[in-house]
Amino acid sequence: MKKLIFLLLILFYSVGFSQHPNLILTKTDANKIKQSLGKYPILDRSVQLSKKIVDEALQNPVDVPWPKDPGGGYTHEKHKQNYNEMYQAGLLFQITGDEKYAVFIRDMLRKYAEMYPKLGKHPKAKKQTPGRLFWQSLNETVWLVHTIQAYDCIYDWLDEKDRHLFENNIFIPMANFFLNECRHEFDLLHNHGTWMVAAVGMTGYVLHRNDFIKKALYGSNLDKKSGFLAQLDYLFSPDGYYTEGGYYVRYALWPFFLFAEAIKNNQPELNIYQYRNSILKKALYSALQVTYTNGAFIPVNDALKEKTWMSPELIVAVDFVYANYEHDPQLLYLAKLHNEVNLSGAGLMVAKALTGKTDIPEFKWRSVEFTDGPDGKWGGVGILRFGNKNDQETLFMKYGSHGLSHGHFDKLTFLFYDQAREIIQDYGSARFLNVPQKWGGRYLPENYSWAKQTLAHNTVVVDMKSQYLAKKKLSQQHHSDRYFFNSKNQNLQYMSAKENNAYPGVHMQRTMALINDKKLYRPLVLDVFKIQSDEVHTYDLPYYYMGHLIDMNFKYEAYTTERHIMGEQYGYQHLWNQAEAVVDSQLIITWLNGKRFYSLISNTSKGSEVYLTEIGGTDPNFNLRNDHGIMIRVKNKNYVFASIIEPHGIFDPIKEFTVDPYSTIKKISVIYDSDEYTAINVKGKKNIDWVVIIVNQNANPNAMHNLNIKGKIYNWKGPFYLVKKER
Repeated sequence: MKKLIFLLLILFYSVGFSQHPNLILTKTDANKIKQSLGKYPILDRSVQLSKKIVDEALQNPVDVPWPKDPGGGYTHEKHKQNYNEMYQAGLLFQITGDEKYAVFIRDMLRKYAEMYPKLGKHPKAKKQTPGRLFWQSLNETVWLVHTIQAYDCIYDWLDEKDRHLFENNIFIPMANFFLNECRHEFDLLHNHGTWMVAAVGMTGYVLHRNDFIKKALYGSNLDKKSGFLAQLDYLFSPDGYYTEGGYYVRYALWPFFLFAEAIKNNQPELNIYQYRNSILKKALYSALQVTYTNGAFIPVNDALKEKTWMSPELIVAVDFVYANYEHDPQLLYLAKLHNEVNLSGAGLMVAKALTGKTDIPEFKWRSVEFTDGPDGKWGGVGILRFGNKNDQETLFMKYGSHGLSHGHFDKLTFLFYDQAREIIQDYGSARFLNVPQKWGGRYLPENYSWAKQTLAHNTVVVDMKSQYLAKKKLSQQHHSDRYFFNSKNQNLQYMSAKENNAYPGVHMQRTMALINDKKLYRPLVLDVFKIQSDEVHTYDLPYYYMGHLIDMNFKYEAYTTERHIMGEQYGYQHLWNQAEAVVDSQLIITWLNGKRFYSLISNTSKGSEVYLTEIGGTDPNFNLRNDHGIMIRVKNKNYVFASIIEPHGIFDPIKEFTVDPYSTIKKISVIYDSDEYTAINVKGKKNIDWVVIIVNQNANPNAMHNLNIKGKIYNWKGPFYLVKKER
């Protein structure tokens, strides 16, 4: 018994707590910020932004409404507003010393202390993870992460009676709610789990509750299979790539960095910023690379396309990485764009570094491959880029894991950007965030029936069914396999990956390249999708292009007075058939986007079917965007889809002229295909005559190869070979 008591005492008292505030903004840093006011413009602006928020709130009575609305509704938004105002007020109290800010927080917390013990499950609760203040517990954790910082800032100012009231009526019950009633989510290796452990751990530091801290770090069972450190181990690859994708790493970085900073300030011996070879630094840099040059996150998995690196989460991450690592001047470029810093020691450091600095280098996007999975062996994503920031082509290919609950059934899909625009798009998610009329701001039913389904992506669908029959648990057990990636030569960049589990007995390999040539306006995209099976299947390959359809080289039947959907399930019920054709040899379709034309040139075998489609079928609530696509369908055992996407020409509606609206490339064909090699011939105007050979079984970059194609001998080294014949 004595031994047990001794162990419990060690557990409870092993962290040496500092004075308040002790989370993100420390007492020392608050004093430094106060002394720096008037010296650093971006710091002054950040303080003024906080003052504007809180001083406006001080003009109105404190409102803590009884929770009743889903996302976007009044009570939901009011509780979000309340935590932000309390958080900002706490910072201002520490920086200015003005007691009106502390009184504001105290008075609001008194109302929460009266209401919170009476709350049950939220009336609009999400089935899986209901909250009390909010419809899902995730929002509740965000509330606590912000509010505990506010409480931390006024802790020493409060009398003991109020501290006792707030801790026993709000903070301890809420932390216990997360630890007990939300235990599954607390231990989940997922962004929801990250927010929850951060909330409980930060509460532990303020309330001097070592039990909260230990569970936040090591999981509810203290077995290190879950908790913050396990999330750092599991959710990021060794490259820092976040398994839920760029959109969700943006959101997850917030609690990761807030809790990391709190750990640093309370348990510096954990060296959290050096943990796992500085994984937090890698996490930010990988997140920044999975954006396009307009700062928008590439929308794989559940993603809203409007989210950019201007989001407030990135302000926090940029400041803390700059301060805790090597002070990379590239990060100052982002901080300058943000024109705001976090009110902390890190934010002060960034503000000071920016002041008077005129030689700030721009952030450098680069061609890069990121592995996926905690060991880096779950496939990955590849990004090929050409051109400068102002007019860059970006080709993104996904060949990693499913992506947890926010993943889509989209292995071997791709996106293509040009002119700061989407050219070949991914739908992203079906959701109107915080719009109450649209399913309470939640993910819409069409997110599951359309956006997650394989058909919604630019990858092959087999037998009109989604990969893994749209079963998340099954998909999560597998991943695609990277095959090769090479971006050393900017004029010839290529990547390849394989998928052998999405459809039983069907083996798929996709190879994509960005090829530049002086005979072309811009680099073109080569897309070679090889499929092998012992049985005949229906293979559908859609391309969801953005822009206005201009021209096609085949005759088609258009449905102008009536139309029908493409199928009954797996997303086909949401796709209108606008026109269809049977094509025997070659397909060319051209569309206009911005001031440039784009053509898809694809090989088609005799009897191939082509469909012009529009998203929006079986959608009585008009939840889906009405985007367009083209789909190629073949029936075979083995097949190679060989395609080119060529940017070309100029369209100037102001000066009223058009140049080269027709594609330069006129034909692409498969001239050789076996288990070992696939060869493609590309022909076009200006005497373009290329042969591309892909090695299918040996990715060794130093391996030598020899192949006879119709009497012509080809010798080369490596898994990808391009020869440009002169005619």
